[in-house]
Amino acid sequence: MHYHYFTLEQRDALEAEIRARTAAEPALQMALQRLRQPDYGVCIECGNDIAFVRLQADPDALHCADCSRLPVKS
Repeated sequence: MHYHYFTLEQRDALEAEIRARTAAEPALQMALQRLRQPDYGVCIECGNDIAFVRLQADPDALHCADCSRLPVKS
């Protein structure tokens, strides 16, 4: 579990950011639902933590910076 990764303040800041963007970007509804899950902020490819600053810029990111640069597997 990766709950240790974000402080409560960081989670609150992410939630506020996601809620502010949700009306304009429906895809963020899923990010808002995932925010309270233990695996939010964990890369679905490698399992490493996704940087807080990356999630601030893209709250619905599913990949860490390294995995997002990898070519798509066929």
